[in-house]
Amino acid sequence: MLRKHYPALFSDDPEFEERASQFSAKVHELISFLTDVMRVTSVNAQYIGSVTYHDSCSSLREIGLKEQPRRLLYSVKGLELSEIEDADICCGFGGAFSVKYPDISNSMVSQKADKVANTGASLLLGNDLGCLMNIAGKLSREGKPVYARHIAEVLAMRTEEPPICAPKR
Repeated sequence: MLRKHYPALFSDDPEFEERASQFSAKVHELISFLTDVMRVTSVNAQYIGSVTYHDSCSSLREIGLKEQPRRLLYSVKGLELSEIEDADICCGFGGAFSVKYPDISNSMVSQKADKVANTGASLLLGNDLGCLMNIAGKLSREGKPVYARHIAEVLAMRTEEPPICAPKR
C-alpha cells in the first residue's frame, strides 16, 4: 500500500503528492528489502517443524515476491516447507473485498483454509497480516490445527523451540 498506492491518496494536492511519492520510494516490504535490497540469501535461524507459506495477492502481483520468501525459508535449519495447492489463488480478504462481498470472500477463504490444512503443516507463514488474520480466523473456526504467523517470526528464531502459537482452545 505505502509503496504502490500512497501517492494516489494525494493526487488532488501536488505538494503532498510529491512528498508522498518521495516517501513511497523509500518504503520496502520486509522480505523484498532483505533479499532484493540487502541481498540476504540465508538466515541463521532454526525451526523444527513443517510450515506452509501463503503468497498475498499484493506481494505476488504488485511487487513480484514469490521465490524470495521461499529462499529464506529453505535456509532455516530443521524447517520443512510444504507448498499450498493453488498457492497463487487469493484468500478472499483483499481489503474492502471481504466486507463488500462477504459470501464470495467466505467461500474463497474456506477453500484456502482447506488447502492450507491439506499440506499437513502446523504453521502457516505469510507477510500480509490481513491475509494471515483472515485465514487464521477460518482455520480456527473450522477447528483446523494450523496456526498463522508472520514469516519474520520464524526467520528470527534462534532456538529449537517452536513459537508460541495461540491460546489453548
